[in-house]
Amino acid sequence: MSRLLFLLFFALGGRGLANKVKVTSYNIRLDTKSDREFRDWSKRRAGVVDFLKAGGFSVIGLQEALHNQLEDVRKGLPDFEQLGVGRSDGKKGGEYSPILFDPGVWRVDLEEQGTFWLSDTPEKAGSKSWGNQVVRICTWARLIGRNGKAIYIFNTHFDHQSQPSREKSAELILQRIKARKHGGDPVILMGDFNATTKNPAIQTFLNSDLLIDHGDADQKLTFNHWKAGMKKGLRIDHIFTSPSIQKAKFEVMADGDPPHSDHHPVVLTTGD
Repeated sequence: MSRLLFLLFFALGGRGLANKVKVTSYNIRLDTKSDREFRDWSKRRAGVVDFLKAGGFSVIGLQEALHNQLEDVRKGLPDFEQLGVGRSDGKKGGEYSPILFDPGVWRVDLEEQGTFWLSDTPEKAGSKSWGNQVVRICTWARLIGRNGKAIYIFNTHFDHQSQPSREKSAELILQRIKARKHGGDPVILMGDFNATTKNPAIQTFLNSDLLIDHGDADQKLTFNHWKAGMKKGLRIDHIFTSPSIQKAKFEVMADGDPPHSDHHPVVLTTGD
């Protein structure tokens, strides 16, 4: 890609994303022996990779990705780089909430990236608080475009049972957004929040003046119960942005019949 085309499609402006940037958040469903037939990871991994390859994304956030699944995705997207660690031990154990990015578009600010745990001790690997029985994490990074303009990406997976955990997790992530070193850089927050736009945890984000939702009133369910097709309803997978990113299109995408995960991926395209 020429420098001129890069600037046309991917450049970042001073107040936000000036032109077109396309990101996706996708809970790919962990690889588990209880999933059989078309739900088995060996049967659906090609479909997941094909979706990610065909989408034209420069940033990808995944949830429920085990290390072997990440290896499969990386084989399918060999040019992408990955950030993030397993939630169980801060290494390769347990589910990741990784960020993958195209190094032809972005480079990572090595001083502004990492993973923190959604707990009272966010720097302690494997920690959990707030009533959740499952360890939860958020992976984040500052990505810099070729023209030097940057954006922060936060990718997370909230608890599926504990409402106090979801609310405390939202508060912690907002604290981290406020504390980012380069406060003028815009933010994209994505993930499986196990909470609809009416949930108090999500309202914490949307009432903060730091994040906005680009979805419209004609919402589609993202948790699909392994059934193909789109159905109306409140989504639990979201991509939020800083208010400075004013022009953006949010979509819930169907990814196959049968689907390749029990969640539909969500996509945000910024700019005109």
